[in-house]
Amino acid sequence: MSDHKQYLGDLIGGSLMIRESQIIADLLLKEPTIEEWNEAIVEQNILQKPSAASAKRNASTIKKRLEGLSSDFLSKLAFSGTEEATQLIFAATLINSTLLADFMRNVVTDAKRMYRDSLNVDDWQHFWEERTRLYPALADMTQASVYKVSQVAFKVLADAGYIETTKSKRLMNVYLSPDVRQILITLNRDDIVRAMEP
Repeated sequence: MSDHKQYLGDLIGGSLMIRESQIIADLLLKEPTIEEWNEAIVEQNILQKPSAASAKRNASTIKKRLEGLSSDFLSKLAFSGTEEATQLIFAATLINSTLLADFMRNVVTDAKRMYRDSLNVDDWQHFWEERTRLYPALADMTQASVYKVSQVAFKVLADAGYIETTKSKRLMNVYLSPDVRQILITLNRDDIVRAMEP
């Protein structure tokens, strides 16, 4: 995988999908074969999607975000209440997309430090321009793809409770659960803890 694709991760795949992520985490804990995976996603339609294509697409995105994470992490995600599950899948998304983690550490942290009430589209635009200097291949993406990435990024922040809505982008306070913090420290991901505590 090229550097810029790895940096971007599977952010374009969609929002946090919290309920679906818990279902997929539970399935991954069973270490399914390809046949068992397809049976659960397509035949049983465990994600309750209107079509096999959307079920496969959502399941694939979530699986990419959860790949490489410990069974403790998956177990906690699968069986936690909504608040902790939200923080865990947001953490998994940040691990998968270093781009979004950098946005949290740089832009969101700065906005909080300066006591700003909200983010705006310019924040993303300036951040993206700066990133394209570090990863020039990002500049080769189509305008539609770049726009989709920004839309999904703000949707993920809203799902995770860091902004009120994608429209207002008003900054909210999020307090990291001690259990989530401990899991991330165990995984040596202090960088993600910093990203989640702007």
